Order: sequence, then C-alpha cells, then structure tokens
Amino acid sequence: MSIPSLIVSTVNGPISRGNLRQQVTSRILAAVFQGGFHSGQRLVVQRLSELYEVSPTPVREALVELAALGIVELLPNRGAVVLPFGPQQVREISQIRRVLEAEGTRCACGRILPADLEALQQDLIQLGSRPQDEHRDRDARTFDTKLHGLISISCGSARLTAEIDRYLTLFRTLRDVSHLRDAATNYSRSDDVSEHLEVVVKLQELDAEGAAQAMDHHIRSASKTLEEVLFSAQAAPGPDAAPLLNNLDLESDPGESVEVDGDL
Repeated sequence: MSIPSLIVSTVNGPISRGNLRQQVTSRILAAVFQGGFHSGQRLVVQRLSELYEVSPTPVREALVELAALGIVELLPNRGAVVLPFGPQQVREISQIRRVLEAEGTRCACGRILPADLEALQQDLIQLGSRPQDEHRDRDARTFDTKLHGLISISCGSARLTAEIDRYLTLFRTLRDVSHLRDAATNYSRSDDVSEHLEVVVKLQELDAEGAAQAMDHHIRSASKTLEEVLFSAQAAPGPDAAPLLNNLDLESDPGESVEVDGDL
C-alpha cells in the first residue's frame, strides 16, 4: 500500500508560496502528531526556517499560533518547547470544537445557498455508494473540508469564523495523520460520510438545532475515532504505513552557539 502523498508533503521540505504561516503551522503539527517532534523537544526558529526554506517570520507566527492551541510552550529567550500530546489533548480539542462549530452550524443555518447544500448533498450521496479505498478516502476528506469551511464562512461572525478556522487547521492535520494509519483497515474506522450528510440534510431543512446537534455528534464521533486510531494498542501502523519521520533534530548541537529567538 502506498503512503498518501498528502501526508508526506506536509512534513518537511520546501513549501509553496501562499499563506506561509498556515503552511508552516500544518507542517509542525504533522511532525508532532507523527512523532518527528517529541514532547519536551526544543524548536529553534532558525532550524525550522532552514527545514521549510522560509524566512523566520512565518515560523515565529506559526509557533505563536501553536502555543495558543496548546501544542508548544513559548519560553523567554529559549524559543518553543513541544508539549505532551495524547488522548486527553484530543478530548480537549474536541470539546472546544463542539462549542465553536455547533454554534457556527446553528448560526449558518439559513445563510448557506441552497444550491451549495444541494451540490454537497449529491456529492456525499454518490461518495457513500463507492467502495472503500484510498481514492474514496481522499474525496471524503475533501468534502469534509468543504462542509466545515462552508459553515465557518457562513456563520455571520468574523470572530467565530477565525476561532473555528484555527481549530480546523489543527484538526485537519490530526485527521490526515489518522487516516494514514487507518489505511491498514481500508479506512473502515474513518468513514464519516453519513455524519456529514446528516448535517447537510438538517441545514437544508432549516433545522438549526438539529444541524447543531448533528455537528456535535459528528465531532464527538471523530474524536473517538482519532483516539482509537492514534493511541489504542491496535493503532501501531503496519509495515506499509511505517512512521514517516525519524526524530527531527532541530535543537542546537553541543557547543554550537545558536541565537534562539526570544521575541516570539
């Protein structure tokens, strides 16, 4: 089984032009979730800049974003240190997402164009009839991104949109790493097409409370799947889904004088 290129491309190497902060944030998240950056490891801005071939500015911005999400801790004159990440952190992220996205779904009800919901519904129905494989999983993640993004931009609150999007960046990276590991079961544990369809149907019916409840249920279910796939005793990847990263040494070498950014 081949390793999906989506995951590989988000770990290391140069990044494309565009929203550099968001791309660097996603790269660091992928490295943390795949074990490339371990708990307690110190992340040096200059080393990350060289790894991703960007200037220090988007790296600093990404570390500030990751600190706000509880992934790293910023220490005065020492840069950033990776915090522990496990099932408890997944539950906490899920709790925040439920608060944000259930309310976002409630507010977006009636604001999304019926044609957009109809198109998404038809895409999800067709997807549900396809056999489980890598291509179906890729399309399922695409529609997942589309649905959550559509709700976010349609909620009518710029602040709520910003907060939803911050946690979506984190969750999508977790989702992609989880789906990579679930490839060994042909993505059987990661199939949430019916949950997305339920949210869309409630939105079409202009049932704001029903849509919010469907979103809450979906996020709870996704959280349980992440825990099962990433942290259960059965979550160890097989030989075809071996860890993509060895530990990335981004700390200063013994005796090396590295100027660590303290003004993050």
